[in-house]
Amino acid sequence: MLSIQEHSTTEEASSDLLDFILQPSNWLSAARRETDPAVWPGQNTLYQRRVGPLRISACVEVSAGLEVLLHIAFRAPGLTPVKAADQLESFLKERLPLTPNSEWQVEVDERRWIHFSRRYAASHLTA
Repeated sequence: MLSIQEHSTTEEASSDLLDFILQPSNWLSAARRETDPAVWPGQNTLYQRRVGPLRISACVEVSAGLEVLLHIAFRAPGLTPVKAADQLESFLKERLPLTPNSEWQVEVDERRWIHFSRRYAASHLTA
């Protein structure tokens, strides 16, 4: 089993993880999630980082309709959606700063991961 890479700051984890996930060769196909769940970020440590007790998971997903989405999730003891939003802002600050009125979908799953998702590319990809 691979271990999750640890970093001393969220900014350091962000730089490392965003460098990895934003490379198109590391984008994930939504269709593949159904057939091979082991490649998905929740199961694949290549798409995760740790800062102390905070776990961070991120990926760029290409849907069947060629929509490109950015997914970032956080998990830590006592983490709330509001605190996770602060972590998201810190995580994205250097590369993709949050702007007023930027829309993110937020979801808390059964394992207490707090997921943030938004469109990464302005329009659908063209095949």
